Amino acid sequence: MKKIFLGVYHPSVLLTYLGLSISLYGVFYSKSLAFSLMLLILAGLCDTFDGMVANSFQRNDLEKAFGVQIDSLSDLISFGVFPVQIYLQYFAKFGVVSFLISVLYLLSVVTRLAYFNASGGEKKDYFTGLAVTYASFLFLFMDYSAYIFFHREKFFSGRAFCMLLLAFFLRL
Repeated sequence: MKKIFLGVYHPSVLLTYLGLSISLYGVFYSKSLAFSLMLLILAGLCDTFDGMVANSFQRNDLEKAFGVQIDSLSDLISFGVFPVQIYLQYFAKFGVVSFLISVLYLLSVVTRLAYFNASGGEKKDYFTGLAVTYASFLFLFMDYSAYIFFHREKFFSGRAFCMLLLAFFLRL
């Protein structure tokens, strides 16, 4: 039988697709900070359990490799693009500087995901660095904290410090 579409269609990636769909909905349609954060948390829950769900299926090597790649691409959208969209929509006040902070965060996310895809993932008893799922929450938490704790005049220095600290932790 000839395949009509490219890709691997296996139920082991359905939770990954659900998390990605939730994030895409948030990127394009969310109009409030609370709803955006709720969608980000739901995407995080999907990401937390998608590996366990995938491992519960009997899969061949192609299905496993496809699952790893689709999970990373989904993570890029869910925990890279979506948090940056939330940041730019609700917290960014400095034009080019806010854009550069967003680019630095996204480059860190892409680099981390590509590194672990190229190196075959983490097969250790411990986790290296900060996972992008948690980094997205930290990214927004640090920005919100800077907004609360630093006065308007000093807001830039607090925000920049928090974002650089996050980028450092992503790179570990």
